[in-house]
Amino acid sequence: MADRFATRLAAEVHGWVRDGLVSPEQAARLLARHPVEAGWLSRPTAIFALVGGALVAAGLALVVSHNWEHIHRWAKLGGLVTALLAAYLGGLRLRERGYPRLGDGLFVLGGGCFLVGIGLIGQIYNLSGRPADAVALWWVLLLPAAYALPSLALGALAYTGSVIWFFMMLDDRGTALGRAAGMVPLFWTVPLASLGLVLFGLGMLHGDRAYRRLRQALEQAGLVLLFITFVWFGIERVSWFRVDTCRCASVAVAGWTILGAVLLVLGATRLPASPPGARRSCLAMLLLLPLYLGGLQILVATGARPFVWDALRYASWALMFGVALGLVLFGARWNRISWINWGMLSLLAQAVARYLDLFGTMLQTSVLFFSAGILVLGLGWALERMRRRVTADARRREPA
Repeated sequence: MADRFATRLAAEVHGWVRDGLVSPEQAARLLARHPVEAGWLSRPTAIFALVGGALVAAGLALVVSHNWEHIHRWAKLGGLVTALLAAYLGGLRLRERGYPRLGDGLFVLGGGCFLVGIGLIGQIYNLSGRPADAVALWWVLLLPAAYALPSLALGALAYTGSVIWFFMMLDDRGTALGRAAGMVPLFWTVPLASLGLVLFGLGMLHGDRAYRRLRQALEQAGLVLLFITFVWFGIERVSWFRVDTCRCASVAVAGWTILGAVLLVLGATRLPASPPGARRSCLAMLLLLPLYLGGLQILVATGARPFVWDALRYASWALMFGVALGLVLFGARWNRISWINWGMLSLLAQAVARYLDLFGTMLQTSVLFFSAGILVLGLGWALERMRRRVTADARRREPA
């Protein structure tokens, strides 16, 4: 905390001098009282420690790998448990001594050893099952430890494992999601958008206090998935809009969409209550996304006509433009800088996608690339100016 305060103070002092609030002599005394210390990684000793530790770990790994078949299974398990306990106890010790980031690094190392242990037990005892089940067991057991310690890095690792588990299920035809993806190509994209809703809702649930950084990571991951999938929904050349539907439905896909809607509702309770009505407005805007995904699934189940798919594609244009603009406005109101940035990027991506849809077939290739480049440069310049202005307004409202 002291290093972070000193860094922020140094950045502010130069602005105070420029604005005439303090003299250069006063600024020098302030900086002398709160010096900015060099980061741990900038010290030569740290570099030697990292390189040396990596070489020692690589040497041990090579010794174990060459003699793996001759090592008794109890020795394997004992060594893994020892490494796991050493990582967590060392992380706690480093945290007590004032090195929280190094402690989080050891927690993450322990989390990786935990996954290795699950795989090792399965290999030793010849356990059968899907690889996704092992990953599910890993992140389900890892997540409570992340909140109990607490450790933001371990929480990020656990949520990363949950996303990997989701993609493994989606790719496995033996799971409900995998079978749904084999029915119709649309059931690949809708679950990804639903996962974006789940991550975004989970991010909002973490609030603005102790888990603020984890909230930001989850929200940004959710927004990336949502914007990619909804831009994809609006592209005219996407084949699944015009193919004959299978007149089928999937409980798994619908379940993920419903889970995303529920988490959005719960996450909205952690949004700021001011100004009055803003929280409800934001929730109403976000709930349009799972409603759209539900509409896609209903059209697949009923075998809708092509003109209905076209109407829904056009609706996705308006929906994502409104949601992106709404995120920018709410982000400026509540100091959610990531909402502003991803909202701006979404507006730019949608503008380029719509331009290619509407004019791509009417222009020669060279003219298309040239005009699209000019469009991207112009929009990028305009949106960046808007982003800086909105971000500056949001930061001015940030409490000291």
